[in-house]
Amino acid sequence: MPISVNECFEGRELSEPRLSPSGRRLAYIRSIERLDDVESGTGAISRVTDTRIVVRTLGETTEEFASPWQVRSARSLGGGSFEWLPDGTGIVAVTRTGELRLWSLDGSERLLVEPIDGRTISGPVMDTSGSRLAFVVDQAEIHELDLSTNVCRRLDDGVFEFVIDPVWWNDRFVWHAWSPPNMPWNESCLASEVGEIRNQVSTQFQQPQVSHDGSCLGWLDDASGWLNVVVDRQGRVDETFEHGGPTWGERQRSWCFDDSGRRVAFVRNENGFGRLCTFDFDTGRTEEKAKAVHGQLSWHGDVLAAIRTGGKTPTQIVLYDTRESDWKRTVVEIGSSFDWSRSAALVEPDLLEISHPKDGSVVLHARLYSSPSSTGRLLCWFHGGPTDQWQVTFMPRFTYWIDRGYDVLVPDFRGSTGHGRLYTEALNGNWGLVDVDDSIVVLEHAISHRGFSSASIALLGSSAGGLTALGAAAKRPDLVAAVAVAYPVSDIAGLDQVTHRFEAHYNRSLMGPAEVTVRLSAERSPLAFAAELARVPVLCFHGTDDPVVPIDHSRRLASNVRRHGGDVELVEFAGEGHGFRKLDNKIEEFTITERFLDRHLARTGSTRHLERGLDR
Repeated sequence: MPISVNECFEGRELSEPRLSPSGRRLAYIRSIERLDDVESGTGAISRVTDTRIVVRTLGETTEEFASPWQVRSARSLGGGSFEWLPDGTGIVAVTRTGELRLWSLDGSERLLVEPIDGRTISGPVMDTSGSRLAFVVDQAEIHELDLSTNVCRRLDDGVFEFVIDPVWWNDRFVWHAWSPPNMPWNESCLASEVGEIRNQVSTQFQQPQVSHDGSCLGWLDDASGWLNVVVDRQGRVDETFEHGGPTWGERQRSWCFDDSGRRVAFVRNENGFGRLCTFDFDTGRTEEKAKAVHGQLSWHGDVLAAIRTGGKTPTQIVLYDTRESDWKRTVVEIGSSFDWSRSAALVEPDLLEISHPKDGSVVLHARLYSSPSSTGRLLCWFHGGPTDQWQVTFMPRFTYWIDRGYDVLVPDFRGSTGHGRLYTEALNGNWGLVDVDDSIVVLEHAISHRGFSSASIALLGSSAGGLTALGAAAKRPDLVAAVAVAYPVSDIAGLDQVTHRFEAHYNRSLMGPAEVTVRLSAERSPLAFAAELARVPVLCFHGTDDPVVPIDHSRRLASNVRRHGGDVELVEFAGEGHGFRKLDNKIEEFTITERFLDRHLARTGSTRHLERGLDR
């Protein structure tokens, strides 16, 4: 039997593994969705999510206990929900209700900061003495709490509109900062109470971290053209590989110090494939320690903890023994509840590198997941952002379709991260144009060199990926048989007035000044080419409470396409936002999509895949 949606998505969401300063305990966040009786006597049930910090004592007898209250959830490769006390006796965490609380491992607890007028608290961090606590409010302010006096004050001076990720360095807090019209990957800096301490024009900074004694500051920046680890007064881990992704959230921790402060562990991105490496500043030597994408690195003593995930690796929390050269790995907990060892659907993709036919100096990148039971049907799936990349991580959404005989193609059009600053910046001013044209080149390659038929190809994408999918289908309907999108950007200029604060100025880099955006939006937005879209069947999903892309975008798009005689189906999910969280809605999404694809895609038998990619 094929894998079900339940089997793909049910389980535990794991995030933010953090070793205690002694390395003797490991804390992480475990989030479990369970059924709960909500109406006594009626038999009605609903799904509720239980999210708590789990603490494990490492050693021969593993002890486990959980926080007495639920905490703010975090993305698996993101963080910002809790931090250890410097002496390892407790944890400071943000609760689900917006409080900041101190949880001592002896069982006692203490309220530190009450919810602030409905605003969001995140990113707690302590000084080395344990007497001062800094935290972030609405990604706009850095506050400091003196634990001995309970006096709280604002640290930043309001010069920057966005501030995140405070760390304690040389007797003061330092944080990551930027202001519009820049996004954090366009230009940002490291700042403190005394002003900017690390900055460079047209350079992104991110992930400030300090050595365990608080004396040595490090960060990521792309001053060389590549996002690399840099340590103050020690140097750069200078590689033509990225060591982190775009700053879409807080506390990414794709690198960390060891106890000495002279060696770092970092995650290398090799065209979407991940490697865990170390660099020794004394010897200048880089060593590869493990394959797969890693995140949330934490290194104390002889143990390094991390999230680990890959094409064949369900997301898991792991510990590495760093005493030996081979770094023996122990799996602490696996997120998925399904036994994926029983399935042949987990596959590693092949890397495709395609010379652009109009400019031979441009090499486009893509990854092709080939189904072991291929029916010749291809899903060309576009990542969102558009400043982002889908690395080779555990993707149940892909695996569901691969198990049903679909191959999955993931293009990294220009504007994607992971290939250096120049590759990402090529989309600036060209959103809806370069991404669409590059994706068409990848599609043409799939047909001419990989043996796929346009009658068997569907384009998929969400948010910005939905805009690219719709744009490619409208420009070259001869290459595709159907399009399925979720909460797509259909009116680029319309985002300026309605989208959330973080992306409110995103169009300035992607499109240009507001007046230019209005003009170009009329040419590049899906609403502008509804007549062309009427030539391809379209399926669209959207949540009614989406704060990023209003549902009105999809309603207007569906109306315009129908007015031109097109076949479009719009499915609305009540109460959902930008991304669907409820399992029941995910089940409906996949069920409807499967019927849609079965209606419109031909089965051509096993594809030939004439050219093999580069195995990783």
